[in-house]
Amino acid sequence: MNRNFDQLLAGGAIVVIGFALLVDRNYFFWPPAWASAMNDQRLDLGVIFLGVLIVINAIKNNEKRRWRLTLLLLGTWLMWILALIQLGHAFYAGEFRMAHTIIGDVVVSFICLHCLYES
Repeated sequence: MNRNFDQLLAGGAIVVIGFALLVDRNYFFWPPAWASAMNDQRLDLGVIFLGVLIVINAIKNNEKRRWRLTLLLLGTWLMWILALIQLGHAFYAGEFRMAHTIIGDVVVSFICLHCLYES
């Protein structure tokens, strides 16, 4: 676990973010036409599943480089997509309470990028 601590940290953060999105059924509300699609439980479960896969990969110290890179790249893209959606909420809907979650998503994406670089 010490060897892949960054990857374990990123995967764990993605799992926690997924659970937070799963619990808050009305987290995304802008644009209103997309609110139901963005709050879909299947997406939240997909986020949790991706985080769990990253954690398992870190714990098992899987030597399959392509699999590790794919998971980390998906994690990086997921975090940037979430950050951009939350940035839209902050600017267009005036919900600046999402600023700290944007920062968190960007930090997790940088951890994933660091893991990609080290791989």
